[in-house]
Amino acid sequence: MKQQSPNKKKGFRTWFGWGLLGVLALAAGSLYTPYPLQLARFCLSSPEPQKPVAQPPAPPAVADADKKQPQPETVVAPVVETAAPWRPDNTFTMPDIVLPPFPPALPEKVESGTFEHVNELGAGINMRSGVTFKPGSTASVDRKVKDAYVVQMSLSLYQPEAATGEELKLVNPKLPMVLNQYDALMQQAQVSPWFHSLYLHKQNRIRKNAATLDRLLDRHNFYDTDTILQISAPDTGRKVLWMQADMDVVSDGSDGDRLPKMSDKVMKSDYYQPSTSYRWRKVGKTPNPLLAKWEDRLEKLKKDSKSSKDAIEHARTVVADLKLFSFLLAEYDPFIVIPLTFKEGKDDTYRPQPGDYAAVVVDNRVFPALVGDYGPKFKTGEASLRLSKLVNPRATSYARAVSHLGVSYIIFPGSKEEKNGPPDYDRLNSRVQELLNEIGGLGPEAEFQVVEDQLKPKH
Repeated sequence: MKQQSPNKKKGFRTWFGWGLLGVLALAAGSLYTPYPLQLARFCLSSPEPQKPVAQPPAPPAVADADKKQPQPETVVAPVVETAAPWRPDNTFTMPDIVLPPFPPALPEKVESGTFEHVNELGAGINMRSGVTFKPGSTASVDRKVKDAYVVQMSLSLYQPEAATGEELKLVNPKLPMVLNQYDALMQQAQVSPWFHSLYLHKQNRIRKNAATLDRLLDRHNFYDTDTILQISAPDTGRKVLWMQADMDVVSDGSDGDRLPKMSDKVMKSDYYQPSTSYRWRKVGKTPNPLLAKWEDRLEKLKKDSKSSKDAIEHARTVVADLKLFSFLLAEYDPFIVIPLTFKEGKDDTYRPQPGDYAAVVVDNRVFPALVGDYGPKFKTGEASLRLSKLVNPRATSYARAVSHLGVSYIIFPGSKEEKNGPPDYDRLNSRVQELLNEIGGLGPEAEFQVVEDQLKPKH
């Protein structure tokens, strides 16, 4: 038996030790490469389907078709994914930084102006409001949907019908005792087309203002007219236009011949209107007390670059009228105002004009008056300050004489004098009584109110 030399055994151990140390060093060095991480990912990931390796074509078939050649099995080779080692990028670019827009400077003080609550768009309107939240999508989607944030407004009104004879008794039960032939007149009465025209203008005004959230026509002024009737007296054929309404107050007009000096309140007012639709040529040389004020206003408008052409033209027209004409005085003359819609239908025999006579009935009292001015197309029931005070001593330019619809305006179309002129009060009182007699006369309970001329010179 051969024994191994001790020196040889020692050399083998030395070589093995150095080799083992080399392997361990290589393994430790590999930890600083991406290969261990790739190996770990490969072991933990799901195996991917292997692609078959292409095989050479099968040998041609032999003559003996019954003998089948054995087919070689398909060998699937594993796919080894090679990845380039990670290296830092040569260049690194930061994205552009976009700053939000700088907010505008805050105002130093609150801007002045008028801010109105929606309830103030019209007095007497029953406001009902509510907020409803519905399920939506995300904010980024809903903010692009027009109907996602919307205000819906609907105004509901009752459209009144014209009152008839029996219904007029509800607002003034004394009418049959004031006019002898009241029932006979009402049997001939027909609703005037001007009633429908008046409420059409009311509707259009509300539509326009509601669309722009402007101040609406309020409840009082929408329901200010109970009826407008056209009547032909059965015995005489005398035509009458009957308006049933309330009584608001107007304070307009000027006349240098009869009132050369007006109150300081009128002279300082920027809203006082110096003219009326009923007018006549000046007969005296005393200038209109408001002429100088309007001439000054015209010059200021012409010098102001912000003045509109309409404002300048209006002031120029007023100045020209004040030089040529005299007008009724609301503080002294009893007259009524009719809607501008009454200018429509020039061939209509029931169409009233400025200067026509009228009888105004309140309860059992009857007041003589003139048709003195045109008013808005959407409104009736206006009377001069003088007539309003005769009806109600508490009436002022800011307080109406009658709030309910118990005032009957009985207008006699075609009754104006041939020539316009300052009111003749004796003629006014007598002529209105004559016209009332043409429609049956006053009843036993009627009280005719004679109106005196307060501007008549005292001898």
